[in-house]
Amino acid sequence: MAQALPNGTADGSDCRELSALLRTWWEASARGGAGKPTQATLARKIGVTQTTLSRYLNPAHPLAAPPDAVRALHTVLGAPPDDLPAALDLARSARAAAGQRTATAQAPRNHDPHHAAPEAPDPREAPRRGTVRRALLAAALTAAVLITGWTATRGALDPATAEGPRTSAGRATPVAPDWPLVRRGETSSLAWTVQRLLKAHGHTLRTDGVFGPETRAEVVAFQRRHGLQPDGKVGRHTWRMLTVPAAPGDRGPHVEAVQDLLQRAGHPADITGTYTAATRQAVRDFQQRHALPPTGTVDEHTWRSLTTAPPA
Repeated sequence: MAQALPNGTADGSDCRELSALLRTWWEASARGGAGKPTQATLARKIGVTQTTLSRYLNPAHPLAAPPDAVRALHTVLGAPPDDLPAALDLARSARAAAGQRTATAQAPRNHDPHHAAPEAPDPREAPRRGTVRRALLAAALTAAVLITGWTATRGALDPATAEGPRTSAGRATPVAPDWPLVRRGETSSLAWTVQRLLKAHGHTLRTDGVFGPETRAEVVAFQRRHGLQPDGKVGRHTWRMLTVPAAPGDRGPHVEAVQDLLQRAGHPADITGTYTAATRQAVRDFQQRHALPPTGTVDEHTWRSLTTAPPA
């Protein structure tokens, strides 16, 4: 297992430690006489710019890599399996610390005695400001009427964009984002999910988290078998055919996919392939956070929310 730098106390220590670990993976990736991949090649494989990747791998001026990028680098570079949990923990804590520093930097400075107070308004400007405000208010009301009419017409003509079903209290049920589009070159939990769901349908392929030629060929075969357009891309219609319900007591690669996506969304779940009581509770917690019925089972709506949830 690669040795990470010791934790420090200064701001950004987790970020530097993560960057050092990722660079160790990269440096150690040369095997069998072949050199390590160039940063340009590696950036293309994980779907970021070369400049961004360079920051991920530079402990002197680091940029906190998100968990998905860490997983992708771990897979592409063939890093030691035991390194991944520690790297993901560093990624989450580094990004949390960065967010906290940003919030602090943007906080109001009213407590600063050297911060100049706003200049008092000129009384002579009041009549002119009142006229401008009235004109702006009239324009805003007109725009609101036009937008309301346009939205109502669009909803009537396009069922796909119409408001979702209403609850007994009269409030509209939240509508989940549309399914993600996953295609060749994807290196994230979504690629793992596609591969595991293909295996759940009886396809034989490697589950390595890289949407390469083999995965695309299996997607095409799946689409042909189900009467879908065989374009090799996993979009809305393919997802609906590919996902299968998952419930307590289930076993198999589709359960592994659920557990991996739960972990990606910040709900700890061991990837065992067995739908345990702990998995059910993690699913319930996820459903409650995303305004879904907390059934503890994974239906189409929960699958769609899991695949579109941002990485934690």
